[in-house]
Amino acid sequence: MKCRCLCVYMVIILALLISVPAYAVNAGEYELEELGLTVSMPSDYVVFTRNISANDPNLSAYGLTKDGLSSLMLERNIYLNGWDEDVTQEIIITMIDSPLVDFNLYSDTTLTTMATSFESEYANIGVTVIKSEIYQQDQAKFLKIYTSQPNGDSTAYGLQYYTVYADKAINITLQSYSGQIISSQESTLKSIVDTVHFDTESQFNPPPAQTEAFTYTDPTSGMIFTVPANWIEEPMLKEREFIDVKFVSNLEEGLAIIFASADMLSDGFLEESGMSGFEKLLVSRSDLDNSILTKADVAAMYGESESAVSMVTYGNKEYYIFETVQSGSAYGMTMKVPMTILMRCENGYMYMFQFNGAKDSPYFADYENLVSSVKYPVFEDDEAVRDQVLGAYLLLAIIVLIALGLIIVFICRSAIKKRAIQKKHQAAPAIMEEATLRTVPETPQEIAKEVIPPGFPTKEPDVEPTTASLTEQPEVPSSDPVSFCHRCGNKLMTGSLFCNKCGTKIPTTKE
Repeated sequence: MKCRCLCVYMVIILALLISVPAYAVNAGEYELEELGLTVSMPSDYVVFTRNISANDPNLSAYGLTKDGLSSLMLERNIYLNGWDEDVTQEIIITMIDSPLVDFNLYSDTTLTTMATSFESEYANIGVTVIKSEIYQQDQAKFLKIYTSQPNGDSTAYGLQYYTVYADKAINITLQSYSGQIISSQESTLKSIVDTVHFDTESQFNPPPAQTEAFTYTDPTSGMIFTVPANWIEEPMLKEREFIDVKFVSNLEEGLAIIFASADMLSDGFLEESGMSGFEKLLVSRSDLDNSILTKADVAAMYGESESAVSMVTYGNKEYYIFETVQSGSAYGMTMKVPMTILMRCENGYMYMFQFNGAKDSPYFADYENLVSSVKYPVFEDDEAVRDQVLGAYLLLAIIVLIALGLIIVFICRSAIKKRAIQKKHQAAPAIMEEATLRTVPETPQEIAKEVIPPGFPTKEPDVEPTTASLTEQPEVPSSDPVSFCHRCGNKLMTGSLFCNKCGTKIPTTKE
């Protein structure tokens, strides 16, 4: 809220500087009690203060009156107004109360950032801010602002020294009506500012606590670097998606170094890049280095032109580097912050180092020292781990394929067996019937009737042996007229109906 009020006061003060007529009083040193200061003006200047004498001859010389001049000074918060003899330049001192205490309590970085917020405010009243810088006087710290504004058919240029001292916002401004401000005019205004002496002592912050350098380890990648002395880690107001840590300066308020890292093989990064999980397995960390980036890629990330990106080396490592100015809103004001950004890819990680401050800052060297101290992690076994993972996936794939093959074989065998059983059931009756015909023997009684003679031979009475030939002995009828298979010649068993060797049916006596 204070910063917004400060901008409003600056706009009011600037408005007072536009088209203000010149009024003269005396030359030399002037005491401005309401401002609590004294100031000296060049002897060849015509000067007016609020202590206007009604008998001042310069009033009539310029067609002015005491009442009219006093009323204008009160209306526009003017406490001193002077110009040179030819009225080519004009110097005005104004003052209003300020919600701020003292510029001495603010760092140069904070004041410089604050000055950028004036650009849009000044533009609203037709004034262009050309540039701004810090000026330190014996007692006070000033913002030195260069401006320009239309002045009829020409352009009026201004140089303004603006400070807040003892709760008062004070402006000492030079307006040039003869063209751009030249070095002699700058010298004149600077000499006037240097003569300013405040009645009260200056206020300063107590010296900051000194801190030692320390080592920071990135929990994501294991990369380490050294944070310089008088820089401390500052907790962020909320959890950040892309920022890992923020370091701020003890000595210079408003300066910050931001570090971030991202694992390019993480699931979130892969989703954004469109890489699949299998493609991730085929990529080694050693493949993801600075060569995968181009200047155009880095420029596109921050909406910058490719020509703004270059290469620089710190600690024997190459980085993409570029400078940019980012705008942001705070306290209702639009402020601009200069930034220097370094970026590098190594071992599958993307690293970013950002310095929030001007490159010409004396603390920029701390940023460079931090980056130079970086030690990147080495992943020696990364390829072996990748091979092991790939081997595990291949083994799993082989097991799955074998299992699928066994399932297919089992299904096919089951289908074939089921079909064979169905066919067997259909052929069984005919086979059984044929087998019955082949294996059922004829009735034994009938065979006996056909084979055995009607009467058994009886024993003859004992007779004396003779010498008759064996061939002459009576023939004994056989009960088994067939002794050999007529087909294969195999000797048959007694009473067999089929050959036990070839299965041929043995014909009966009748047959």
